[in-house]
Amino acid sequence: MTNMTKVTVVGMILGISFIFAGSAIADKPAARERAFRMGFTAFPHDMTLEGVTAAKNFVRDNADIIAVHFEGVPWLEAHTGKPFHPKFMEEWERQKDAKPPNGKVYLALTPLNNGRSDIAGYRAEQENLPLPEPLVGKALDDAVVVKAYLEYCRRAIEYFKPDYLTIGIEVNELFHNKRSKWDAYTRLHRQVYEALKRENPRLPICVSFTLHNMLNPEWKDREQMLAEMKKLMSHSDLVGVSFYPFMAMLGSRMDYCLSWLSDNFDEFKKPYAITESGQPAEPVVLKSLGFTIPASLKRQSEVLEKLLSFAHERQFEFLIWFLARDYDGLWEKIRAEAPEFFVVWRDCGLLDGDGKERAAYKVWRSYLELEFRQHPNK
Repeated sequence: MTNMTKVTVVGMILGISFIFAGSAIADKPAARERAFRMGFTAFPHDMTLEGVTAAKNFVRDNADIIAVHFEGVPWLEAHTGKPFHPKFMEEWERQKDAKPPNGKVYLALTPLNNGRSDIAGYRAEQENLPLPEPLVGKALDDAVVVKAYLEYCRRAIEYFKPDYLTIGIEVNELFHNKRSKWDAYTRLHRQVYEALKRENPRLPICVSFTLHNMLNPEWKDREQMLAEMKKLMSHSDLVGVSFYPFMAMLGSRMDYCLSWLSDNFDEFKKPYAITESGQPAEPVVLKSLGFTIPASLKRQSEVLEKLLSFAHERQFEFLIWFLARDYDGLWEKIRAEAPEFFVVWRDCGLLDGDGKERAAYKVWRSYLELEFRQHPNK
């Protein structure tokens, strides 16, 4: 979820090298054990001290991996070698502080702004600032852009010491929305990947793609998009999957979605990871469109159970459920100025807006409480 700025969601709704040893298809683990890690982002339900603290504590108590998800790039500081803005570093520290005890860190960065299908916005004291002069008008594979993004990734690795790293979030959306920039992006990706792998040979580095878009019948370029993602697997150590089934009305077709995933990506014999996911527990009403996305407590639990079961059976590296708690409080503060589609993720929490546990939370805990045992081939 690109920091709640997926403008492509409206179209979707209207359309109703380090290789791990062994195969992604390993022996099914014992029922008493869990072979994949489970986590959340530390996205707060409200931008208050209570909201930030609650998010941190929830991750610490209910996960063994944290997803540190950042969009926007401190382009100027990365380009010049200057320190990052103090406000930027405050956010890094907040997320680092939420790491579960003895847990792992999944760090997700991207040079893209998928909302605009272009280079990521400049991030310093706040997000979405205009690009600084050295970056204005530059292509994604321009030497200035590549160098700045690589330096940013290096600093992030040094700070967070991640166990997994994404250097391109939901990149297939760029292919769909602005095909003319795709080739330049892939050149940037390969250069950054190769440089980081030389420096961090044991760090799994990947890109992620949106599975729901790959299966959306309204996206007529799905076959071409799939072919391009397969080409990137030579420069991706994991099959990184972003999956929000409700985006393409796929919540009732989970078996089909997961079978499609394995049918198309098992050939690479690389571990899978659900880099972000979610399903609302309440219907999502988009008044301006006169449209409602159907959702329920039962469907949320079913979707989560299917994802966890598949991750368990196929021994994924990890599964991230993006939102721990509904952000009702935050939404009330931003709704007057925010685009209406920001509401579509509001009710994806395993806790409701008041912090009460939903049925899906119990599903989550039933897997989390299994003894974690990583497969010996990994």
